[in-house]
Amino acid sequence: MKKILLAVTNDLITDNRVNRIATTLQTMGFEVTLVGCIFRDRSELMRPYHTHRLDMFFRKGKLFHFEFNIRLFLFAMRGRYDILVANGLDTLPAIGITSLLIRKPYVYDTYDLFTESAELIGRPIARWFWQLFERLLIGRAHKVYAISESISTFLGTKYHINVDLVRNVPEYKSIKKFPPEYRLVNGGLKVLMYQGAVNRGRGLEMIIKAMKFLPEAMFIIIGEGEEEEKLENLILRLSLYNRVIFYGRVQFEELVFLTMQADLGLSAEEDICLNYRYSLPNKLFDYIHAGIPVLVSGLHEMEKIVRERQIGQIITDRAPEKLAEQIREMLSDDQMVKKWRANSLATANEFNWDKEQKVLIEIYKDLL
Repeated sequence: MKKILLAVTNDLITDNRVNRIATTLQTMGFEVTLVGCIFRDRSELMRPYHTHRLDMFFRKGKLFHFEFNIRLFLFAMRGRYDILVANGLDTLPAIGITSLLIRKPYVYDTYDLFTESAELIGRPIARWFWQLFERLLIGRAHKVYAISESISTFLGTKYHINVDLVRNVPEYKSIKKFPPEYRLVNGGLKVLMYQGAVNRGRGLEMIIKAMKFLPEAMFIIIGEGEEEEKLENLILRLSLYNRVIFYGRVQFEELVFLTMQADLGLSAEEDICLNYRYSLPNKLFDYIHAGIPVLVSGLHEMEKIVRERQIGQIITDRAPEKLAEQIREMLSDDQMVKKWRANSLATANEFNWDKEQKVLIEIYKDLL
């Protein structure tokens, strides 16, 4: 049985994409080990494959990435692995260098455009550093795959390589109806939901300000990130602490339960970098599989799916009062809400992991 190592810089707890990939590879016949980090949550992971989490001294920034790649390199060198997989550019240095030294193939799974991300805006030295590693190592990978057509095309054109498409979509499961006592919110309030990183350019400040004009709704943010403290202060200043709730991070099993109870799923990224412009975030598909309407930014990948599938609307005006008006009109149109929900469930039947994993199997088949 061939041993395969997958590496990612998060703590594995909420990353359903890498869990699906690891599970698929295991069913193919690989002996899978998934490496991540320990940050705050030290609870044991119950997974059908091997997991190893590095207890990091540094938790963010360049020192975190330096420490992680050094420790990942040492771990990978000891493991006698047959195939290595870098999930994200921030794991590629250790994976690529290890692979070259032990003369084993590696695969690059790029779930974003790291060198074009909001986090690197105004940081030319850091951006140059990551671009250097990408340029040196991406062409040596046995296979490369990305989460959206735009990212696949961008990287394929830039480096003259083939980049496959493996979307970040959930497994298809039927929608459950929960009794009233299990509802997140009682009392008639509509539930607006955002899930994902609480970082720069996600449009969360705009949505929070719009909540001033939406007394009939509650906004739940599932996730965490560097902008959290700033947004919490904004919530206090606007006296919205009883209607804008930071739910924190949750394991992906619980996330499904929470998302199905929302009335509207939001993805309001700003067009400030190519990574956002070309992104096809997993939260969009989580909303779709939960059967809820969506309201998203007019960024290429998201807009294409929302318009073609008629599962919601595109944000027409980013002024908070105008956004609130659009949300109110959406949720008060019962006939359209019913149509959006039905179309979402039909879309989920097309975009799901049962179909997407067939592409993944083809990518890894020759390595088995």
